[in-house]
Amino acid sequence: MDRTLLDPATGAPLLRYTVGGATAPSAPTVLLVHGFGSDFAANWVRTGWTTALEGTGRRFVGVDLPGHGRSPKPHVPSHYSPGSLGDLLARVLAESGDGPADVVAYSMGSRLAWQLAVDHPASVRRIVLGGFGPEDAFAGTDPDRLGGEDAGPFAAVFAAAAALPGADPTALAACAKGQAREPYRPVPAPADVPVLLVAGELDPIAAGAEGLAADLAGAELLRVPRRDHRTAVSAQSFKRAAVAFLDRPDRGAGTAADYTG
Repeated sequence: MDRTLLDPATGAPLLRYTVGGATAPSAPTVLLVHGFGSDFAANWVRTGWTTALEGTGRRFVGVDLPGHGRSPKPHVPSHYSPGSLGDLLARVLAESGDGPADVVAYSMGSRLAWQLAVDHPASVRRIVLGGFGPEDAFAGTDPDRLGGEDAGPFAAVFAAAAALPGADPTALAACAKGQAREPYRPVPAPADVPVLLVAGELDPIAAGAEGLAADLAGAELLRVPRRDHRTAVSAQSFKRAAVAFLDRPDRGAGTAADYTG
């Protein structure tokens, strides 16, 4: 079922999201948050995640973030700050779910899931952060020159996203600027929210994930062999790890053995 989150003051659409999967009232809810330049369908449907979650009796809520997919694409950077987008995710959960939800996110979506858990801890039970590490993805990048050859390391990511069918390059540039203005900081960290980090072993964007996992109380890490930032999200080992992690009681701990087989 497709839904639209509206601005409470103006009634204007802010983002679109899909609710699907298990329909039982007791089914646990999983919020799915995609990465930069992607959308719900590309990140989670075509990679098999929605099928996997439904197969384990879960209900999923998949968002198209502003600037992406079916959602409005504003050209104002302030609309894309991690704090603003985290607040929108909290509103989606309030509208669509019962009680705290689990969150599975990837890349930029993981940055937003982190913000959601910091700012709205009562909305989140557990979080799975894919393709994410403590390094600033925009380091060395001039967000005002993303179309230029000397814009920095993120320019290649931007160019690939902007060339996708249906993309709005101006909106994506605004998104990059809004994100870059609030660089990720490991403090404050999500309080009393169990965290699983998952990244391809060949993913430079997730560099430093081991250190981040060590610094977060009770956090766990899975490196996916022979996968990079683009290919890790579809790995079956990623799905198995996430489901095993979400299957645990609210504050239960596990080991790497939970993610094998």
